[in-house]
Amino acid sequence: MTVEQFFRNTPLASLTRGMLVEDETAAFVYPGEEKRLLYKIEKILSVRSYDGATEYVAERDYTVRDGNLILTKTSAIPVMTPELYYSEGALPILRVRKPDGTESPCFFTENGEISGYQIRVSYTHCDEWDGFRQPCTGRFGRFLKLLETGRDATVLFHGDSITYGANASLVQNTPPYQPPYPMLFTNALADLYGYTVRFAPPDAEGTYTAPAPDYAAGDRGTLTSVNTAVGGWNSRDGVDRLDTHIAPQVEKYGCDLLVLAYGMNDGGRTPEETARNCETIARRVLSLRKDASILLVSTMLPNPEAIGWTSSQPLQEPELLRLADTLNGEGTPCGVAQMTSVSASVLQRKRFLDYTGNNINHPNDFFSRVYAGTLLQALVGYNAEIWDRRA
Repeated sequence: MTVEQFFRNTPLASLTRGMLVEDETAAFVYPGEEKRLLYKIEKILSVRSYDGATEYVAERDYTVRDGNLILTKTSAIPVMTPELYYSEGALPILRVRKPDGTESPCFFTENGEISGYQIRVSYTHCDEWDGFRQPCTGRFGRFLKLLETGRDATVLFHGDSITYGANASLVQNTPPYQPPYPMLFTNALADLYGYTVRFAPPDAEGTYTAPAPDYAAGDRGTLTSVNTAVGGWNSRDGVDRLDTHIAPQVEKYGCDLLVLAYGMNDGGRTPEETARNCETIARRVLSLRKDASILLVSTMLPNPEAIGWTSSQPLQEPELLRLADTLNGEGTPCGVAQMTSVSASVLQRKRFLDYTGNNINHPNDFFSRVYAGTLLQALVGYNAEIWDRRA
């Protein structure tokens, strides 16, 4: 499959809709390990390598027992092994607490090696989701009215490496070439409303320019997507670079919807300070475009085994919800895509290694689709037409 083909055929990942899960990722550390997925497996449709090049065979490579996936002794599915997992990997910056309570180095890389140990499982299930469900905020009628009436609109993304697209296979230029969540999100809106997405270069240092053509799902209007996120930034960096990375882009392209996603790198500051920084950024955008809507995104949780990486992140989401209520009360449509709560629910069912791109704080392709699906639910709700069309 080429970059262009996958770019146009990427289903979002809903954790709560339907009885089919497509391309959920998982990784094995121990031979013969029994792997729990998000749901109990009823029927396996396919098990493939992360890049999609290899399809594994039932009974030869895996079996299903009590709804879980188990590797056979003859399996060709890669196993990371404890020796590799509890090693320094490419850079010795990650330490974890092992199940026995001792500390150990742990495998970390930004170069895509982890995806080589992850598989993609498509399956049906009968059990229902009992975790967190992202609500539809019902606050974005002004922005959605633009799309419903076919008028051109601009979505501006701002945040850290997750929003930049770090470890998304398209950004890394490796199969299966899946776009990061901002591109998946705008493409889903284009599908729903019959738009063409124009990916505009943000012309700001450190940002990512999409190596893909515009996404044409219809000719009713143009949705301009501008991604000003920079890897490694925290919310204070976002405030400090308002005049270089945000204001010029708003003045050049406009901003009908600001997607503001900070928090992963804000562990060293209080949740209240993170929210205040986000408020400063939002109000600066509103000073330039008073009719802009604001979609705040709370961060996914980092690897819970990683020592020193989880601090204030779990406490930021309530502050962002309060900020959203304040702005909404002032007449600015504002809601929160609650990825902190979503990822907390996923961590009750899966190991972080199953859906990460670097084993510390980045999503892989599967969890990027969860990000995009959560944003879509917060903005417009789960519309059967869009999910069925993209399946």
